[in-house]
Amino acid sequence: MINTTDLQELEVTLPGDWLRKDNGDTYSFTTDRMEIDDDRLFRELRVRHREGKPEEGRYALTVEDEFCGILLNEDEFIVRRLAKFSDGSAFMEWEDRTGGRILFERVF
Repeated sequence: MINTTDLQELEVTLPGDWLRKDNGDTYSFTTDRMEIDDDRLFRELRVRHREGKPEEGRYALTVEDEFCGILLNEDEFIVRRLAKFSDGSAFMEWEDRTGGRILFERVF
């Protein structure tokens, strides 16, 4: 028997706070303020900048070829790695359209 998943019916969330390693900003992915736009389910994103005012935006998870993607406001990324370790820590890596990488570490 082959086990398959219909990705149209799969819901993935990125709960909690994630520290962006290159600039120290903290991204909080929430399930607040859900909104359908262009056949995508957007949720609220709060960014606390290391220096400066907090920022609110929105994000939607997408399926990009064999990878999960994320649409962050108007920017698109591919989630290249997402790992959770036995000690509860987690790591995430995004890639933008030009090949640039952004690394995140889960905040407890």
